[in-house]
Amino acid sequence: MVIRSNTTINEILQKYPETIKFFNDLNMSCSGCFAVNFDTLENGALMHGMDVNLLVDKLKKFIRHLPTEVISLSDKS
Repeated sequence: MVIRSNTTINEILQKYPETIKFFNDLNMSCSGCFAVNFDTLENGALMHGMDVNLLVDKLKKFIRHLPTEVISLSDKS
């Protein structure tokens, strides 16, 4: 999955459920927000006063450091 600023947060959470921790650590309670179904990373960053490019970069780094078997299982769907 290619993650860009226009990727919805829901797409990310579905593909990589472990990213709930990433968003929670940034005080972005995405897993409990109704907007998660349609909000993009860009919208989420704007709503939380963050730079979207920095958010995307940090998210990609977080995903790269997930255990290999988690990424492999996610890529099969």
